[in-house]
Amino acid sequence: MFSQKEFIEASRAFVCVRLESYESEEHQKMVRSFLNGRFENTAFCLLAPDGETRLSGTGRSPAQGLRQGRGNRGRGAGHEGVVEAMEKVSGNYRPKGAYEGAVLQDFHSFRQGLNVASGDQRLLLYVVAPEDDREKLRTSLRPLMSDGEIVGKFHADFAENEPDAKWREVVKGERGKTGFFVIKADTFGQTGNVMEELPLESDLEELKSALLRANTSFARTEKRKIYREHVAEGRRERVYFENGVPYGEDRDADGVIDHRGGRGARPGGGERRGPSSGRRGPPRGERRPGQPPQRPRVRPGGTE
Repeated sequence: MFSQKEFIEASRAFVCVRLESYESEEHQKMVRSFLNGRFENTAFCLLAPDGETRLSGTGRSPAQGLRQGRGNRGRGAGHEGVVEAMEKVSGNYRPKGAYEGAVLQDFHSFRQGLNVASGDQRLLLYVVAPEDDREKLRTSLRPLMSDGEIVGKFHADFAENEPDAKWREVVKGERGKTGFFVIKADTFGQTGNVMEELPLESDLEELKSALLRANTSFARTEKRKIYREHVAEGRRERVYFENGVPYGEDRDADGVIDHRGGRGARPGGGERRGPSSGRRGPPRGERRPGQPPQRPRVRPGGTE
């Protein structure tokens, strides 16, 4: 859903915040606040400009938070209903800023940005610049990353001195010490290859051309990932990503991560995905057993 053109257009009326629930304890607390004390790997809610007043319900997805799940079979149910509900909420507010002023995303670390880019099947624009120049670049890049041909198709990240000192060890093809690096992550987001590299002095049109050129190639060659098959392959190859906080979910809201053994457990005793004790059937909004995995409705790279 998040890569659909209609959803992207509707989301531009909002300040979008993606909680990094396995990198930040503070973000985990925010997730719990939306799920009645539970901690699960996703949560959704629309907030008023004060950042506190809730304008929608809460749940693990936009469909749940906006009450567009299985129970809504009327006009506008499902994905279309989510977009319609978002537009209805945003229509009650008059924006004070422009899209071109949207703050750029910035991950906790390069390794996390690379991993997320792989999962979302997008290219990563990685900016490596002297510390004194970073804030200026964050501002100057805003119009480009809000451009209609660019928005929703890339992730962006800025190199920081401490957590990203060894980023070159997992990337091939880089030449300069600083610059704009357009990186394609590998299947599991552990390593990457530079598709385009430009100096920091490049103007926005040059950078835009490089991004679009790389994305055209990426969308043509990248195969869509089917969740079930991708997870199974990762388990066979024993791929593991060490995050900032322990894996697992707290579905009974007792403040302690649930660690279960058995099929699906992660290295180190991570949680198996399944209904918590006392709940009948699958968690609301999740796929029922026997239902085939759904293919994304958008090609890798955010193209139609």
